[in-house]
Amino acid sequence: MDIFFPPRCAICDRVISIGSGHICDECLRKLKYVEEPVCYRCGKEISSPEEEYCLDCQKRERTYMRGFPVFNYVSPVSESLMAFKYMGRQEYAVFYANEINQRFGRTFKELGIDVLVPVPLHSDKMMSRGYNQAELIARELSKLTGISIRNDLIRRTAFTPPQKELTDDERDRNMRRAFAAGCGFAQNASALLIDDIYTTGATIEACTRILRELGIKKVYYTSVAIGKV
Repeated sequence: MDIFFPPRCAICDRVISIGSGHICDECLRKLKYVEEPVCYRCGKEISSPEEEYCLDCQKRERTYMRGFPVFNYVSPVSESLMAFKYMGRQEYAVFYANEINQRFGRTFKELGIDVLVPVPLHSDKMMSRGYNQAELIARELSKLTGISIRNDLIRRTAFTPPQKELTDDERDRNMRRAFAAGCGFAQNASALLIDDIYTTGATIEACTRILRELGIKKVYYTSVAIGKV
C-alpha cells in the first residue's frame, strides 16, 4: 500500500520515506511546541512561572482540571490543521495522536484517565465534511494508550458559525447552547476531551459542564494546538 499510496508529511504534505514518523526532517525543525512555563489550567505558554495562570484563566471560570496542548497554533502547524480539517487530509490524525502520546501519554496514565471523549461535530458539518477531526485523533490516541472512546456522552445540538467577531462572553453563551448530554453514563470516571485546536476555551468548558452533569468527577483536555493570544 505504501508503494501505491506513499506516506506524506503531515505538515507540508510532501511524499516522505516509509518509517520517517509522518513528518519530514525539514518540517520537524519548524515545529513550535508549547514550552514551559505554561498556565497550570489550560496549558498555554505564559511569560513567568510565578504567574501560574494565563490572563484568560485568571478572569474566566474553568471547570475542567487541566489542559495538555502540544503545539502553539502558529505556522506551519496552523496550515497543517486547516488541511486536516477542511481538505480531507484525515491521515494526519496519526501524526497528531503520536505527538500527543509522546508528550503526555505517561501523564494520562498517572492521572488515571478512563475514557477519551472527542468534541462532537454538528450533523450539518459532519455531512458536508464527512468526518469529525477530533474523533479521528481520538481513535488513533486510543490505539496508542489503550483508553476507550466514548462518543455517546455529548451531543452537538446547535450549529455554531465562525465566532471570530464575537466577544468571549458571547462565545461562551453560544457554546453552552451548542451541546447537550447524550445517552451514555460514566459515573465517577475521569475523562479526557479531545479537540484539534483550543482557542478561547469556550468549547472545552461547555463540554466539561455536560460531562460533569453525567457524573464524571474529573475532566481534562488535550489538543493538537493552542492559540497563543
